[in-house]
Amino acid sequence: MERFTSRLMVINKGLGQVRQFAAEKLGTAEDVTELPQEYQELEKRVDALRTVHANLLRVTRIHTNPSYDYPGQLQESVVELSRNVQDQLKILTQSPAERAAETESQQAESSTPILPKTLPHALSRASAQGAVLLGTEDPFGAALLKYAAVQEKIGEHRVKMDAEISQKFVQRFSTTLNTEIQFAMKARRNVQSTRLTLDAAKARYKSTKTERSEAARLEIEQAEDQFVAAVEDATTLMKSILEKPEPLRNLADLVSAQLGFYKEAYESLAELAPEIDEMQVTQETLY
Repeated sequence: MERFTSRLMVINKGLGQVRQFAAEKLGTAEDVTELPQEYQELEKRVDALRTVHANLLRVTRIHTNPSYDYPGQLQESVVELSRNVQDQLKILTQSPAERAAETESQQAESSTPILPKTLPHALSRASAQGAVLLGTEDPFGAALLKYAAVQEKIGEHRVKMDAEISQKFVQRFSTTLNTEIQFAMKARRNVQSTRLTLDAAKARYKSTKTERSEAARLEIEQAEDQFVAAVEDATTLMKSILEKPEPLRNLADLVSAQLGFYKEAYESLAELAPEIDEMQVTQETLY
């Protein structure tokens, strides 16, 4: 009997919330309890923070997909993917028969490591293959070989950057969005629920007969206590989220990872550029 009574109370409470919500939407509700101004401002700030997290994650999740800068990578064969620059350098010293045997061996070895599916790695492979076709005696072939080595190095740094961004930004931003911010959103839903219960109790009190007014008044007091507690809980959670330094720390990690990659890429290309320029000038002189 007690269980039945408890369930009935829950159902009645839910129906009261539904009726109050409908009345507010239709504009027929009276004396709707106002939320504190501070609470409303916190809601706006948390909503903004939630949107920022969602938008940045939508973009940065691309770093979990190695081929984001080279979709054409998907069309390459396993053999092309598994042949790195070192393989190409080895081929340069082999005879045609040895090259054929090497190719056959690589096709047979399914356990051969697959290079990351990045644009720099693809440029490295294409350039190394070009060096093989032209030969290092050809100035262009020699230049392609140098370029291939640099692009492979840049590709490795790109992979490192992606790993750092995935771990230090994407994962941590996701955790904040899916835990702390979600906890605050749940607390806010509880505030809405307790407010509807309070306003429904107030509406019932106005229509209650005199002999039952004391019970209705006690119901309002209990609903007010629950509402105040819910507001305090949600306020504490929202303030905690907004004051935490994690978002800035995560952004600093994102910038650091990008800086490391672009710095390494710049230095590698800056070292290569004069060599390629010198080879170009020499060939133009001989032309």
